[in-house]
Amino acid sequence: MSTNIQYLAQLSETLKSRKGRAFHLFVDMRTWQIPNSDIYNQIKAPMKLDRRNQLGELWLEDECTDYGNIAEKFLSEQKFVLERTNTVDAFLKSVAERAGKVAANDIKSWVENEEFDKQIYSPQ
Repeated sequence: MSTNIQYLAQLSETLKSRKGRAFHLFVDMRTWQIPNSDIYNQIKAPMKLDRRNQLGELWLEDECTDYGNIAEKFLSEQKFVLERTNTVDAFLKSVAERAGKVAANDIKSWVENEEFDKQIYSPQ
């Protein structure tokens, strides 16, 4: 639970650092599990992320991904459509098309090595 909150806090700070520049969000959801805890269930306020300049979002999922109602809860009022894939090749192809080869190479590294601590990539 604390790791999920820390990740979301870091993501929020990264989005703020974009300072009005457009961006795509690529998320590796392959190990995402909804915490089954009293603390998680008591969270009433929705997480607010500054997505005003977000152009799109793509999730890489697998058969174990348990995202519950995250998509509906956090993305229902966005101007972009959430896209999902369950193949690494399709995910990386989309990254390269949207973010360029440099970002694609960096993201490919953490996707293939499952380096979940390096998943927030924000080129300056």
